[in-house]
Amino acid sequence: ICAVDITLTDQISIDKDIHLDYNIWFIFFSTMLTYTFLKLSGSNNNQMLTTHKRWAAENSILSKNLVLISLIGAIFFFFQLELNVKITVALLGAFTAFYGFVDIPLLKPKRKLRNFGMLKTVFVAVVWSVTTVVVPFLNSSVEPQMMGFLLLRRFLFILALTIPFEIKDMADDRAHSINTLSLRIGVSNTKLLAQIILLLLILILVIQYFFFGISLYNMLAVNASFLVSILCVNHIKEETADSWYYFVLDGMMILQFILVYAVQFFPAN
Repeated sequence: ICAVDITLTDQISIDKDIHLDYNIWFIFFSTMLTYTFLKLSGSNNNQMLTTHKRWAAENSILSKNLVLISLIGAIFFFFQLELNVKITVALLGAFTAFYGFVDIPLLKPKRKLRNFGMLKTVFVAVVWSVTTVVVPFLNSSVEPQMMGFLLLRRFLFILALTIPFEIKDMADDRAHSINTLSLRIGVSNTKLLAQIILLLLILILVIQYFFFGISLYNMLAVNASFLVSILCVNHIKEETADSWYYFVLDGMMILQFILVYAVQFFPAN
């Protein structure tokens, strides 16, 4: 849902309208499929995965149906995509496989990309950027400079939201000797880095407004979501409950869509 929401946010910013096309449906089903596998498969040593495995065991039929439906949906809508988008998705799929499913060749001991500390955070930001910007707009009439801004904004936004998740995983990462950013620089500095990135995003939106023609209301709506995100990150401590990350931090993507959708009904500035 979050991936679809931030994609629709860009649609509104560009076209001032929402199009539930094949790209959107593919993003929905493929994201659901990928995250279902990442959460429900993997090592039992990882506490986060163990929690999801426990839920899957208690809701066996539901979890299997969820995987099946998302797989069927992803395959069906994949074949509706344009050829160049299919190639992009295939490359992205191979990249994702090395993140959570396939061990990197020639490394001993065997490791996946997600076991390389800060690299996993950058990976998530890259994948989400390509999935929610390149896939839906590759064959559109979006100007190159606008596409560049959208990619930069998406990468930094997802990066800023993902960095605090390393605080949530600190105990598990410490136990498995995964040298993450939060273990290197501490909780306070990790939060500060995420907030600096969000402040940088606010500056980028202001520059877009003055020099690249985005609307005032759109700029204010997106920046409002960044300000709320800064406040939400500030609340985080090492003992903060998982629900704060999954419902509040992830919810910032939904909040951004709601704000951008709402301001399109304001009088033109």
